[in-house]
Amino acid sequence: MNTSVLLAALLLVATPAFAENAPALPRATVEIPALKTSGQTIRVPAGGDLQKALDDAKPGDRIELQPRATYEGPFHLKAKDGDDWIVITTSGELPKPGRHIQPSHAAAMPKLISAGDFLVSTDPGAHHYRFVGIEFAPKAGSFVTTLIQFGDKETSADAVPHHLIVDRCYVHGDAKLGARRGVALNGRNIAVIDSYIADFKEVGADSQAVSGWNGPGPIKIANNYLEAAGENIMFGGADPKIADLVPSDIEVVHNHLSKPLRWRKGDPSFEGVEWSVKNLFELKNARRVLVNGNLLEYNWPQAQNGFAILFTVRNQDGAAPWSTIEDVTFSNNLIRHVAAGINMLGKDDNNPSQQANRLAIRNNVFLDVGGKWGNGRLFQMLDGVASVTIDHNTAFQTGSILFGGDHAPHTGFVFQNNVVMLTENGVSGSSAGEGMDTLKRYFPEAVFQRNVIVGGVAGRYPKDNFFPSSLQDAGLTIPRDDDFRLTLVRPYSRAATDGRDPGADVDAIAKALDGLDAAGLRARARAHARADVAPLFLFAWWPGATVVFWSSLLLLLYVYGGYPMVAALRAKLHPKRRLRAPLEPRVSIIVIAHNEAERIGGRIENLLTLNYPPHRVEIVIGSDGSTDGTVERARRYQSLGVTVRAFTQHRGKPAIVNALVPIVHGEIVVFADARQRFDPQSLRALVANFADPSVGAVSGELVIQADDGTAAAGHGASAYWRCEKFIRNAEGKVDSTVGATGAIYAIRSELFEPIPEDTLLDDVLIPLKIVRRGYRVVFEPNARAYDHASSTARQEFVRKTRTIAGTFQLMAREGWLLNPLRNRLWFETISHKVLRLALPMLHAAWFVANVLLADSGFYGVMLALQAGFYAAATVGLSQRDGRRRSIIFTAPSAICLLLWATVVGFYRFITHRQQVTWERVPAPATTTRRAA
Repeated sequence: MNTSVLLAALLLVATPAFAENAPALPRATVEIPALKTSGQTIRVPAGGDLQKALDDAKPGDRIELQPRATYEGPFHLKAKDGDDWIVITTSGELPKPGRHIQPSHAAAMPKLISAGDFLVSTDPGAHHYRFVGIEFAPKAGSFVTTLIQFGDKETSADAVPHHLIVDRCYVHGDAKLGARRGVALNGRNIAVIDSYIADFKEVGADSQAVSGWNGPGPIKIANNYLEAAGENIMFGGADPKIADLVPSDIEVVHNHLSKPLRWRKGDPSFEGVEWSVKNLFELKNARRVLVNGNLLEYNWPQAQNGFAILFTVRNQDGAAPWSTIEDVTFSNNLIRHVAAGINMLGKDDNNPSQQANRLAIRNNVFLDVGGKWGNGRLFQMLDGVASVTIDHNTAFQTGSILFGGDHAPHTGFVFQNNVVMLTENGVSGSSAGEGMDTLKRYFPEAVFQRNVIVGGVAGRYPKDNFFPSSLQDAGLTIPRDDDFRLTLVRPYSRAATDGRDPGADVDAIAKALDGLDAAGLRARARAHARADVAPLFLFAWWPGATVVFWSSLLLLLYVYGGYPMVAALRAKLHPKRRLRAPLEPRVSIIVIAHNEAERIGGRIENLLTLNYPPHRVEIVIGSDGSTDGTVERARRYQSLGVTVRAFTQHRGKPAIVNALVPIVHGEIVVFADARQRFDPQSLRALVANFADPSVGAVSGELVIQADDGTAAAGHGASAYWRCEKFIRNAEGKVDSTVGATGAIYAIRSELFEPIPEDTLLDDVLIPLKIVRRGYRVVFEPNARAYDHASSTARQEFVRKTRTIAGTFQLMAREGWLLNPLRNRLWFETISHKVLRLALPMLHAAWFVANVLLADSGFYGVMLALQAGFYAAATVGLSQRDGRRRSIIFTAPSAICLLLWATVVGFYRFITHRQQVTWERVPAPATTTRRAA
């Protein structure tokens, strides 16, 4: 997760009302690798054959072109084997990355031109090409449809081009004729960064600087200047050729989007041609989009009504009824000199579509909206947009605040902590009065609170809002570049739901826009002063070492011992009746394996010997890109009824689960790994619980066996699983366990919901989705899977790190888990999962507070005990001779391994480094049982 996504995540959980409807952030981001090559350098002189160089280049090669030399295309990028980058660049000197280049830098660039439909296009599956410091333009006097066409005609997601970067390039249309499109982003892992893309314009048709409609993503658009008459950026606008495709995981960060005034009729600089002007940013079909830290300016009515930003669902040509707009975060942006603000449409009013859902507009400044530019309406919502949150924005607009349309209402609407002007109708809708009448008709059960509505009338709006009569009464002035202050006075300051000032945080926006000189926005000196004395503020906040010592200690005691005791007490006092009966439904056992050739035979033989009627069991082996003979060995058992599904790509367990569960035949699906072995009675024990109609999933017990060669950390892990069994058994008796044991659990097949393919904890997410539907997930101690403890601390650490990174991922994505009103297992989730993530911080706080309080008395003794604990952990972690050790060493070593794994897991989560494809950890050797 990059910085922009992390900052947006923090914004999304700032207030409870907002967290309720918080959109999902991009699940994947385009990584920009260091600019280096490992192969040869191919130098193409002026007039040389660039296409031949592209054809001959191998992954890792660098193609070097001469500055100011012209190379005429079109050029075509072919698919090649290998994952090293082919870099096409200049031999001239370029500015450092991090800010967009200027047209003046073209003097150091080679120039690629063409008179055809495309200047650069791609084969299906073309990948790992990076253009750095190149000028792209039509041949003089020519109109080119798309200068850089990454994909378009592909009909499957596997065939789209991928891993393509446009870096510090100058991409422009013809000064007189324009061009339709700069870069088409129809692929995955595509980035446009640090570039200047301008002069895309057309009369009677839409034109874009960048756009995409047939690529799954992820896509990054960062640090660019983007200029186009139609839509500077657009996703959608044409029906995807790939069925069910919605462009997803899109980051638009730190860009300058603008239309030059020479295109505006009536402006002194007008050049005489009225190009078809529409908007600055438009989504028609997109999912999980982050728009953060951008400057968007200059938009007026011409071919459209003047809204600067559009979130309007469109099944453009009628062949894509799956089209939708979901999970959009629009934050920390400066929008200025535009006719109107943001227009949202719930469903396409021309063709069938899905509903727009979960849109967040937070911490933005809207400046000079309306007036000479147009009607000045700030927000418009039409035809039932769901779960929109507008929070902490400041707007200086001349038109209405919000128009609710004239058809379907908008559910799940939140409008809070905003500073807005009321000069005409305020909040209105067709055939409804201003304010509460419109809110009741078009925004049922809306949250409308803590807004500063300058010029508003209190009686027309809900009570928990503020209505200063003028800007001066609120302490505000219309911002100027040299005086951009948005400081409220009492009683409006610190009156937001989160204790801060209503309206936008200008310092946060200035930080997000840092480096965009055109914005003219800087963080206030006061903010820098605060940063300089931040350590002093921390000491001022410090609540006292004694408070920290005892609060940390109590929380630690609760996590390690208190919650297990509470869970056991609840199970004894409030057990929920569970029906078990000897059933024999059709069962499908799914084993997913990657390179398990030496284990898969023994695993299948184990499953074939289970005490269950063979004609009622379907065994399905899903090979996840195995290359070691796993598939061949598994197919030896096909005559015994075993089904083998071989997937050529190593995609990870969730992708294979999504593919297999819908096609198996069992009423009950049992998930298993290749490593473990089932007890013969396990299958009967699992399915007996499904006699209870309230049970949707059953988790078995993982028994960790510690051998003579097991490390201290492994012995500790064995003890950990015994404790985990105790907790899950207690939770299941009260209601449900939080997740299941991935080595052995079963679900009703009809309750399965596909999960994101990058999910790290499928064995937690799948059961929790079942809980969300009202069913129970119970623990069955008689359904046992056997495994061996780790023979080294490293083995245990790798597993723990992955699990903890997955827990962070789960909590970040599934916000409902943290909401006590939506998660009936909220108490269990916080106690069993969330507080464990805080263990490193609690241990550190307890130790630091103890050091500050240390004396010759109680606190001195406690510090000595802590030091002894960490010394014992060090001894335990250093033991490699395999001898059984005392719990004095194994328990501290296991706990410290868990703490460090939590830190590393968090790091891998926020940096997006924990891959969904698992690392195979070798099993310890044993003479009594083959490792599973």
